[in-house]
Amino acid sequence: MIGCMMERARTPQSLAGMPADTPVLLAFSGGADSAALLHRLSEWAQIYGFSLTLAHVNHGIRGEEALRDRTFCEACAEQYGLEICVLDADVPRLAGESGKGIEETAREVRYAYFERLMRERQIPLLATAHHADDNLETVLFRLARGTGVKGLSGIASARRFAGGTLTRPFLQVTKQEILAYCEANGVPFVTDGTNADPTYARNRIRMEVLPILEELFPGASRRVSRTAEELSEISEYLDAMGEALLQSARHDAGLGIEALVDAPAPLRKRALYLFAERACGSMIEAVHMDALLALCADPNAHAEVALPHDMIAFCERGMLCVGKRMRDAHSLAQFHIPLSHGVCDAGVTGIRVFAEKCENGIKVHNLSTAPYIILKEDFDIINKTLFWRLREDGDEILMGGMHRMLRRLQARAQIPVRLRDKLPLLCDAEGIVWAPFVGVRDGVSHTTEPTADGFMVGILLPNS
Repeated sequence: MIGCMMERARTPQSLAGMPADTPVLLAFSGGADSAALLHRLSEWAQIYGFSLTLAHVNHGIRGEEALRDRTFCEACAEQYGLEICVLDADVPRLAGESGKGIEETAREVRYAYFERLMRERQIPLLATAHHADDNLETVLFRLARGTGVKGLSGIASARRFAGGTLTRPFLQVTKQEILAYCEANGVPFVTDGTNADPTYARNRIRMEVLPILEELFPGASRRVSRTAEELSEISEYLDAMGEALLQSARHDAGLGIEALVDAPAPLRKRALYLFAERACGSMIEAVHMDALLALCADPNAHAEVALPHDMIAFCERGMLCVGKRMRDAHSLAQFHIPLSHGVCDAGVTGIRVFAEKCENGIKVHNLSTAPYIILKEDFDIINKTLFWRLREDGDEILMGGMHRMLRRLQARAQIPVRLRDKLPLLCDAEGIVWAPFVGVRDGVSHTTEPTADGFMVGILLPNS
């Protein structure tokens, strides 16, 4: 069995298509997988003459057990005569500050450290000890949560990373074979106690589902890995076709929805996937793809789609756009800004408000993209009663003889969802006088034509 395992194990250099003596950085946790990989890499290093460096991350999660692992890894490095780089991180604190999960934060910290080491030390190859069982677990996890061809491709045996390549030499080797290799070669290792914690979905798949699959279908993990490889080839082809569609549909503001909708469904999905993945910096799931497709099918719905890492997708002027989520009105500080001459910032919304005298019927601002009105009342009177504020729950405005809900009027006016809570409203003691893009309260003397006896009042959007 061990001989077969070595035939399926691949050197990092062969996976990356690099010279056999290219230096390697090994992500070393001290567990059985990375300990076996260290043993094998050290043999390959002697044969092919490449330098090997170890990198260990203490995530600050498992207390004394994590310190034990660090000590073990340092002892292994000394035993093999290798340099080891160690990072002590406080992942729980970082996760709390970012609002992300512990596992996600730990992975980000870990790979950011590996990337820094590779760039600083000019090491083109990173090797991790992912194996065939990890691949099967990943495929099942993604399949159950919902995914496409790319997700079913599982873990890549090699991918671009930090200006070099991240490789998985053991991806066609099973966990059972790794443990047998450790036993046969006297390779010591430590065990992470959290791997047996059933509260983690992946652990339950590993502990409960994989053994049943292996019992029913011996060699399942290796066969799934081979299937995943074939799907990866299909995925790469779709990537190339989707990239071509992406480039043809791309505009400065986003993606042209018409070009996407006219494309065959597989290419449309892949272009959307690539677009969202790059914007978010991570893979998106089936729920995100379904929502993106629905958004493109009905771009006038004025909805927004939540994406990973606090990003959103939305449609605007025939374009699909992705941006950072704008906090709602409850997380924006409410303000009360008296109407006054000149221009001033409307809180931290990024929008400015202004009021200026119209002279000789000529506009004093180039407002081709910013809304405004001309108030005919005497400014010395109205500036004592009018002020700017943000939208509040239950806001209404009297229009057409009826009190109408502002939220509904904004939706009907096709105001982008992300903008509605940020638009300053011109108000007085009775309520809203003017809502940008919506209208003016009944009874307010106004016009949109410049007039010498009026005051231009409006808002300036960013980049307007």
